[in-house]
Amino acid sequence: VNLCKQDFLHMSIIGQFNLGFILARCSNNNLWILDQHACDEKYNFERLCKETVVHEQKLIAPLPLELSPSEEHCVLEHMDVFERNGFRFSYEPEQEPRHRLSLTALPHSGSGGDGKKAVQFGKEDVGALCAMLGADGTSSSEGYIAGFATGVEGTRIAGVNAVRRFAGLVGGSSQGDAKSDGIVGLSIVRLPKAIAMFASRACRGSIMIGTALSHKEQVNILKKLDKTDIPWNCAHGRPTMSHIRSLTKCLIDDDNSIAVHLAGPTLSVIDE
Repeated sequence: VNLCKQDFLHMSIIGQFNLGFILARCSNNNLWILDQHACDEKYNFERLCKETVVHEQKLIAPLPLELSPSEEHCVLEHMDVFERNGFRFSYEPEQEPRHRLSLTALPHSGSGGDGKKAVQFGKEDVGALCAMLGADGTSSSEGYIAGFATGVEGTRIAGVNAVRRFAGLVGGSSQGDAKSDGIVGLSIVRLPKAIAMFASRACRGSIMIGTALSHKEQVNILKKLDKTDIPWNCAHGRPTMSHIRSLTKCLIDDDNSIAVHLAGPTLSVIDE
């Protein structure tokens, strides 16, 4: 059974099931069940990844970095990507290789308005971003691992899953899946900690299971799926939809039953 993003806009909604799922029929008469929370979460997650501006916290004094030649080249080559993620550097070309870059600002995250503590970023996150962009080196390896398990909102297993799924997509850059400007699909390459943070915030801010939806709200969820880059799973890996069955045979049987009924004998009653 095949389903593409363009099919979402042509689906016919049957209704909501158990205050958590949407039953819909696609144009080729297949019946699908969609998880309203997972669908809304995936849309919100991709929106946060694309639109969130990461603020920066200037440092009192530059923080020297010791990077591998590959990592140092990666930072210089993708400086715009690092700046979009809240990093600022000073560059001293007269210094020896591996010691030419120093941090002058680090990413800073607020609580997101939900009472959570801000996620903490450090120089190890430079290595994490280098690893996602394909650089080799100790900082990349250690920073990438650190990115999976540090930060207030990145410690949970759900955050780890989100990082692995999204970072795995970015990690395909060597196979040509990532563009040279640090953008995958329409999403800026993001720090592992930021990915976990966005996934957590998207989950908490999405339509919950148990929420009754009007027909208009159900249609809106399908429209949101059409706008996502990868609509098939939420940020944490939960499927957004599942195929139930083909309705073609049922519809044919119904048509045949109607035809038999119309072709059969009829009884007329005449009132005198």
